[in-house]
Amino acid sequence: MSILSILSLPLFHHLASAGTIYHSNFTSGLSPFSACNVESPSYSTATDGNLTVYFDESYYDGTRDRKGAEICVFENDTTTNVAQMTKEGWQGFSIYVPSDTYPTDKSAIIAQQFCPGGCSSWCGTVEIVNNTLQTTHRAACSTGTTATIVDDIERDAWHSVVVHMRVSEDSDGAYEVWWDGEQVYSVSDIDVGFGTWDDDDALTTGWYFKNGEYCFGELVDQLN
Repeated sequence: MSILSILSLPLFHHLASAGTIYHSNFTSGLSPFSACNVESPSYSTATDGNLTVYFDESYYDGTRDRKGAEICVFENDTTTNVAQMTKEGWQGFSIYVPSDTYPTDKSAIIAQQFCPGGCSSWCGTVEIVNNTLQTTHRAACSTGTTATIVDDIERDAWHSVVVHMRVSEDSDGAYEVWWDGEQVYSVSDIDVGFGTWDDDDALTTGWYFKNGEYCFGELVDQLN
């Protein structure tokens, strides 16, 4: 069993024009988020002001909803993700990785920037790999650009994470990550994101954030 908690998750939509903020301190439930891509006995739940995700490896069979435990923002009375952004957005959260229960030899995506158009998959990720933190972004459903941004994650401590992404198919994109207030990754003038584009170089199909744990490979880990 391994434990990972995610605290206070604000999501920003169309920041330049005030937009919408999706935020929870998890003191009275997950709202405005919902557990998603998860099946019992795995779960995503609010516990003592934290988001706690539990992934049961023994239940894993390769199907999507048995690959992890995540949270999403759904349209009212549906299980359809809100397309939160069309161009630019920010994702921020704090994460706690314990030394005694979280493995040091496995991988799990803890934050996704998801492009539902095109091949409908992630266009950016933040991922724990062994005890490093890595980020990947891409402009198509193919191998993306990956960088190690934290060489050795300090365990048993809270860490703040902020991701900024601006999508573009015209080399006007950007992808940035901050760790504990320090910018650890920044690229600009890139192509990033995919789907249906308009004349303003924005995605009419939109894109959105997800958090939790996504164990996409053959080696998967457990979270509590």
